[in-house]
Amino acid sequence: MVETDLYGQIKQKKAAGGFFRMARGGLFLTVAALGLLLDGGAAEARLMKLDYFVLDNGLRVAVAENRKAPVVLQMLYYKTGSVNDPKGKGGTAHLLEHLMFRGTKRVPGQAFNRLTEEHGASGNAYTTYDQTAYYEFSDIAKLELMMALEADRMQGLDISDEAFAAERDIVLQERRQRFETNPVPLFYETLSKLLWQDHPLANPVSGSPSEIRSLTKSDVEDFYRRYYRPDNALLVLAGDISAAEAKDLAQKYFGKLANPAMTIPTPTLEKGRASEVETLMRIEGVQQPRYADSFRMDAGVFSKKDIQALGMLAEYLTGDDSAPLYDELVYRGKQLLGIDVGFSYNPELGGSFGIYATPAPEWLAANGRSTRPAGAIKDLIGKALEKAIADLSPEKLDKIKNRVVSDAVYLQENPRSSANFAGDMLLSGYTAEEIADYDEAIRAVALDDVIAAWKKVTASGGRVTGFLCGREKAEGAAAGNTQGGNNAD
Repeated sequence: MVETDLYGQIKQKKAAGGFFRMARGGLFLTVAALGLLLDGGAAEARLMKLDYFVLDNGLRVAVAENRKAPVVLQMLYYKTGSVNDPKGKGGTAHLLEHLMFRGTKRVPGQAFNRLTEEHGASGNAYTTYDQTAYYEFSDIAKLELMMALEADRMQGLDISDEAFAAERDIVLQERRQRFETNPVPLFYETLSKLLWQDHPLANPVSGSPSEIRSLTKSDVEDFYRRYYRPDNALLVLAGDISAAEAKDLAQKYFGKLANPAMTIPTPTLEKGRASEVETLMRIEGVQQPRYADSFRMDAGVFSKKDIQALGMLAEYLTGDDSAPLYDELVYRGKQLLGIDVGFSYNPELGGSFGIYATPAPEWLAANGRSTRPAGAIKDLIGKALEKAIADLSPEKLDKIKNRVVSDAVYLQENPRSSANFAGDMLLSGYTAEEIADYDEAIRAVALDDVIAAWKKVTASGGRVTGFLCGREKAEGAAAGNTQGGNNAD
């Protein structure tokens, strides 16, 4: 089990490359990376074949048929994550993810893992801010078993006191290993809290150490009953299976599951206050300083076209070594060792657009000590960014689209890519038809759309700029904080 996920892994790495760079929640990442199937000469081609239906109990099912090999990937998404953690009980969704592998009345203890391994399947799970997903990759002949196991634990989870205590300790240890002893994720987590304030997106997926220690078995069981239900789930099957076959199996194993009488709670979204914060974090042991600049993107403000346009912009700015920000600041200017741009966006919750950089030691020594380090880098990147956007032309935008095309042909070759793509898009508000024809939407993005979307980002009113360094480096840098900043000593 992993704490972060398809989305979380990308978010933490930030430099995954191409359009698959940040933000599963952003409709573009997965989308843009794989968003075109062929160039303009193949207008009749569809991005992917995706069938979609809904069972009577509300379970949504998507099927991406691929007959190239007798294998299948099953992904079961629950539309819940850290944004749904009750106040003061951060980490509930993530702890429940761990406990889902601790058995049911019918499949007790570690039997779930044992059965998947014995039958040659591989699987795992992940939790993000807005979803929790469980997946198994197996021979098509073993799919029925995998579906039976997932359906059983949708409503049959049986948590013993011993299992709860053991998994809570494991989650707490994960938190310590990944955050408390690693300054980089802690840096990004701190910036997220500053950016989102009282909004649920400020909640760390793992929860804080004190919150994890305070969680009880009844907390997790209540969360399970509220959110793990057919009408809050999405089943995606990708591989050697037809829609008709999938529908029969989904009905057989999931169709008889009932939804609880209680309604699904909706997280309270506090509208972010207009503010710009610059912060310096000084943590002992940091060898390589980091810089991050995040713009808040509020829910309901950005359209699908805006997100598509921002995806194009991100790819243009730092998509490869010839991209303008990389070329000017890393290759030619040598002020930075690396730079990346990425974003995440959920239309119901919001998201952020981020710029991430590693300053070159020589440049930092000459420029970061006589002024605010974050401010100096912000000014440097800001000038290069303004120039790059001014230089973006329709012809350059077309080249970005063509570059995306060359990657897209692999989408249906791998059931994992197909399942991830379909699931993320459906959870982001796309219909099956929109997913199949997404290439047309990308082709329709114009230069004016990119400029307009970027203006929305910069006008958002919420922005956090941060600089991470070791104590000794920060002490040598003058006036590290501005009003509203933060020292993480």
